[in-house]
Amino acid sequence: MSTETRPLTPAEIRQTMGQFEWYHRIELAEGIVTPGQYDLTPILPHYGLPDDMRGMTVLDIGPAHGFFAFEFERRGAIVTTAELPSWSEHDVSPTLQREFDKLGDAPEAYHRGAFGFAIEARRSSVKRLFCNIYDLTPDRVGMHDLVFCASVLLHLTDPLRALYAMRKVSKRQAIVCTGIDTAPHTAAEPRALFVGQANGQAFWLPSLVCLQQMVRAAGFARSERVSTFHLKSVDGVFDTPHGTVRAFVE
Repeated sequence: MSTETRPLTPAEIRQTMGQFEWYHRIELAEGIVTPGQYDLTPILPHYGLPDDMRGMTVLDIGPAHGFFAFEFERRGAIVTTAELPSWSEHDVSPTLQREFDKLGDAPEAYHRGAFGFAIEARRSSVKRLFCNIYDLTPDRVGMHDLVFCASVLLHLTDPLRALYAMRKVSKRQAIVCTGIDTAPHTAAEPRALFVGQANGQAFWLPSLVCLQQMVRAAGFARSERVSTFHLKSVDGVFDTPHGTVRAFVE
């Protein structure tokens, strides 16, 4: 655990923080915030997190640089993350896979290093496991009171298969948030818009009705809508409609 080592000084945190590219804006220490691509604090209510998570076990799937993992921990949860073993294992086309293979280990500082450093800087007890979402099983990652998956399904070629795997490791409930199709003529229908391209990393945008039907098809007993909102990057380049649903085992 990181708490067994001495705390990093503010100067050390600032110096090392500057060596990484950041996906999330995260407070590493008082007054020290990463220059992340996404600032999720203002839209946190849209994810429907329980206020009091003391004693809950949480599996955060695809945590990026840890914003939600640290938020769960702040609320009292025991947090485990499930992350791809390597950047090259992203679910992409053969065309893009060849490009990833050419990069070798270059993306690993972004993929593993930034989050690892954030854990160290915050003296966090978040536990990291490395497992493809399709391969989640109780033997690999355990069973959890809450399984959380945000902004991951849209990057998968087979989101329903991923939901099957999430159901296998869910004790009580899952919170699923992903990019959605908000077109008025399909909003009331269980349809998904395909946006995949050979050089792209996004594939399916379901309607919210479709997302709810998908979690039930995955074996969850029931689902409820939490919110719809826009997930915007800090620089304004990305602006993706998102929807959040809560799925219950019983």
